[in-house]
Amino acid sequence: MIIVYLVLAIICLMVITAFYGKINIRKHWIGIAALVLLAAMMAIFFRQTFFVTGSPYHEIHKQVASTDLSAESVNGIKINQVLSPEIEKNDFKSKPVSDKSLQKEIKVLVPKKKEKATYWISIENADKNRAIHIEYASDKLTTSRGIKFGDSVDKVISTYGSAYRDLSKSDRYEQELVYEDKDNNIELRFGFWDDKVEMVWLTSLDKAPI
Repeated sequence: MIIVYLVLAIICLMVITAFYGKINIRKHWIGIAALVLLAAMMAIFFRQTFFVTGSPYHEIHKQVASTDLSAESVNGIKINQVLSPEIEKNDFKSKPVSDKSLQKEIKVLVPKKKEKATYWISIENADKNRAIHIEYASDKLTTSRGIKFGDSVDKVISTYGSAYRDLSKSDRYEQELVYEDKDNNIELRFGFWDDKVEMVWLTSLDKAPI
């Protein structure tokens, strides 16, 4: 299919180069027909690629049913929870923000005594001190339903249900399953390597990546 597109594109370029836009329909009908055919085929290609059920674009962006994630927390901290200065001072220590583009948006905290995790706390005025992202960083931590590092794709699905987005072409993992709680503005995401959970994170749905 790509070869056909290239051939048609070359024909179109030859026509444009030869006549510099001074097209006579009677004399140059072959070139015009090629342009029309190319446009039609490109339209079919993009429709199949981006808008049909099962296509990569559709699978990434399709709407899924909401899953109740209101019980999810890490070390007692829930996503979207506003942390008081006392909690931050007594329970956490700061960690440098490695991504310079985020330094004006978040601060990163890790627990002083509890199982290791990473918390992104907003420093923007609109939602200051709100926990917008929590990453599990210990194999001793589990989700509210008991999912932990090393669990299989099938176990996650049997535990959280089939209302997920399947990012099978993730840049970070072989597969990612994404659950969304639209009522509570929560996303729960699992990353897999070799059919095993290698990443779990909670994110504010309004701050979540695609």
